[in-house]
Amino acid sequence: MGRLKEFFLVNGVYRISDLLFHTHVAGWYSAIGNMLKWTPDQILQWQTTRMKALVADAYQYSPYYRKLFDSLSLKPEDIQTFKDLEKIPPLTKEIIREHYDEILLQGKPGLHYRHTSTGGSTGNPVRYVKDNDSWGFDNAFNFRMWKQTGYRLGDRFLALGSSSLFPTNKKSVLHNLYYGIRGKMPFNAMNLSAERLEECVRLIRRKRIHYVYGYASSIFLLARYVEEHHLESSLRIKACFPTSEILTDVYRNTIERVFGCIVCDMYGAHDGGIVAHAIQGGYKVGYNCIVQIEGGGDKGTALLTDVTSTAFPFIRYRLGDDLEIGKGYSDFFNGQVLDKVVGRTSDLIELENGRVLTGPGFTILFSKLHAEGYRIYKSGYQEITVEIVKGEGFTDEEEKLVIDTMHKHAGEECTIQVRYADQLVNRANGKNLFFLNEKVSISS
Repeated sequence: MGRLKEFFLVNGVYRISDLLFHTHVAGWYSAIGNMLKWTPDQILQWQTTRMKALVADAYQYSPYYRKLFDSLSLKPEDIQTFKDLEKIPPLTKEIIREHYDEILLQGKPGLHYRHTSTGGSTGNPVRYVKDNDSWGFDNAFNFRMWKQTGYRLGDRFLALGSSSLFPTNKKSVLHNLYYGIRGKMPFNAMNLSAERLEECVRLIRRKRIHYVYGYASSIFLLARYVEEHHLESSLRIKACFPTSEILTDVYRNTIERVFGCIVCDMYGAHDGGIVAHAIQGGYKVGYNCIVQIEGGGDKGTALLTDVTSTAFPFIRYRLGDDLEIGKGYSDFFNGQVLDKVVGRTSDLIELENGRVLTGPGFTILFSKLHAEGYRIYKSGYQEITVEIVKGEGFTDEEEKLVIDTMHKHAGEECTIQVRYADQLVNRANGKNLFFLNEKVSISS
């Protein structure tokens, strides 16, 4: 039955949606299935060919890259290997803000993309363009990695995320049908009070869900609730897929102890096009992304080149996370491998009304606003303060949306303070600063 449903999804539902939205999920799903059997040399050859095509398109169609290459007396044919990419200066968030329109390819036929922005996992959102083909690869690679845990396309999975983030957020009938066929069972994990967690457990039982995907902190809170209420025997969780945050030892140990399941830790970023999964051993990196370390070496600031992002070239993009590259292209995995991911941590904000707020979902809120930076923290009894660095175009309506959204998840009885700052000063390590369960005084 599982194989039949997977066949129906790949050759029916996904192919139809791919035709409508130019996303190529079905094509990539089949291609990646074959690529997993390739030799490391074949993977390197494929990546190198795609890299050369990306650089050539960037030079021909992107005003930013043409000016950059000309200023350095570089030609596309000068970039033949991964090592040659080091001749190209890193692409930064500041450059994207300043040269957004110039980076976007102009005049190339057949491009399909969506305008989006980063969630701002360190409190600084950036708008960019996501190529539909790159989006399709990301999703197909995720499904292929999930399959290694026993999951099959169409199996029901709980999605602990930011569904219904905004006060009024209705999904279309087509949207709900599409995700229903996929087996996705969304559950809003912005606020996970005891009452909400009880409701979540009932949903898992009622729908006979065996796989859980979502924010690492949310899956941890679910596991902790199940253990505290001795509900382990009533659930049959086979695998969990934590994402968006660092999977701390406490999170992982609790999830594995309570559910007795496989934990496939997920790391990724739509900007830069990286997707990576750690089931046993290091993080297997999607073939579409070339990971390098700024200054050379195997550990440090990550520079990403997405060879499928043709509409908005991400070439040596400085994501903002520190990564440690492991021994990839080996028997363990025929692509690149990450040994360690540093960053993407956030607190849990626990309120006196019993609500527990998780951080990653609020990055989506600020990705929709004209804000150059933000910080959310618990500032007193039943009180949350939101600090915002206004961007051009920030309006009173956007401030109201922030307050209404916070009230929706924190409770109407919670006081929401909005403060404005010229800039937000990082902590010493520059991490764990945008969502805090404590009062802070590090803004200017």
